[in-house]
Amino acid sequence: MPNLLRLPLLLPSLFLVPVLYGQGTLTVEVELHRPEAGGVVRVALCDAASFESDEGCILREVEANGPMVNVVFHGVPEGEYAIKAFHDVNANGELDTNWMGIPREPYAFGNDAMGTFGPPGFDQAKVVVGPGRQQVRIRTRG
Repeated sequence: MPNLLRLPLLLPSLFLVPVLYGQGTLTVEVELHRPEAGGVVRVALCDAASFESDEGCILREVEANGPMVNVVFHGVPEGEYAIKAFHDVNANGELDTNWMGIPREPYAFGNDAMGTFGPPGFDQAKVVVGPGRQQVRIRTRG
């Protein structure tokens, strides 16, 4: 007769295999323009549909405690994502801008992309996430 006590331990692992297949871990290294400022680094990983609105983006934040911070996204499904980041120096939860809408806090995009008269488009800031571990490095400006 099979050991029925082992069955509950085995079942969760059977269900996890399909969920984890095709997912990756993305580490975004953010090089800070003003490392002495402190605050928080906020990073968004967005698919094409959520890039403009931020609704549906995967969000992470870490303390800005040196010239470089690592922001890790685990279990990201395979696909194309754009990266948006900013150094929230005063930790108020938003990117501060001047009266013309120009950022007053350092910001960055995937591939160190820069837009003309505004942020870059999705295709300029996108990275491809596949299975396994990937690492991307971006620099803040501003």
